[in-house]
Amino acid sequence: MIKYDRQSRSFKTKMTKSLLRSLLDGQPPGTPESLIVRCLSQRGAISAAQIARLAGLARSTVSTALTGLRKSGIVVELAAADETAKGVGRPPATLTLNPEAGTCVGVHLSLDEIRVAVADVSHSFISEKIIPLGLDYPPDRAAKLTKAAIAQCYEENSLSASGLLGVGVSVSGPVSPEGFVQRASIVPTWAGVNIRHVFGPVLEQPIFAANESNCAAIAEMMWGAAVGYEDFVLFKIDLGVGGAIVQHGRVVTGIAGGAGEFGHM
Repeated sequence: MIKYDRQSRSFKTKMTKSLLRSLLDGQPPGTPESLIVRCLSQRGAISAAQIARLAGLARSTVSTALTGLRKSGIVVELAAADETAKGVGRPPATLTLNPEAGTCVGVHLSLDEIRVAVADVSHSFISEKIIPLGLDYPPDRAAKLTKAAIAQCYEENSLSASGLLGVGVSVSGPVSPEGFVQRASIVPTWAGVNIRHVFGPVLEQPIFAANESNCAAIAEMMWGAAVGYEDFVLFKIDLGVGGAIVQHGRVVTGIAGGAGEFGHM
């Protein structure tokens, strides 16, 4: 088991939330801080050496940037529960985004239901809701029901809505970098719909949209069969045929978001 070394509980301020959201959005673009925060948000708990390799930064640059991120309360070090584990030398510190820095919501648009999950930024699962719907449900109804489900999750778990940093939406079909659903045989009504334009005004949060297979590949890298692998192919056989291609630890999306859609080739 891993315990958090919580250094401060007073940093839940608008300034910190704004800073973390900006860094997650990659602003200012290309800064070590934004690259590190995005890396931790995508990979969970990893070492400084892993951050340097994945972000393409020098270790000295990572060390300097981490000093500032720790002082701001955005990044914390995980303390292993077993301090007596045998080994040679001091093991590398494992770093993560502070679980108290904020929460995120994941939304999956499936065949006849919507799944809503809430987690903190350290990837700790908090709550889940399933919204039953009929086949080929309309986007506007989906957005309204999703908002109600998110509100219920936060109320039941005594979470502050002000801590929500963003919402990720996955759909069974290719999604362009701009958020447009290219094709959607599972939910035909969504073909040509911009997910960000549908959910953004209703949820009033930053919206991140992606194909479900690409999201599944990221999940396998973090917690599943692909842990420790940076080059692999995910092949999905479900209601439809799909997949994802991962190269150098990053999902290959292609110019229109359908690089791994084997079922459409």
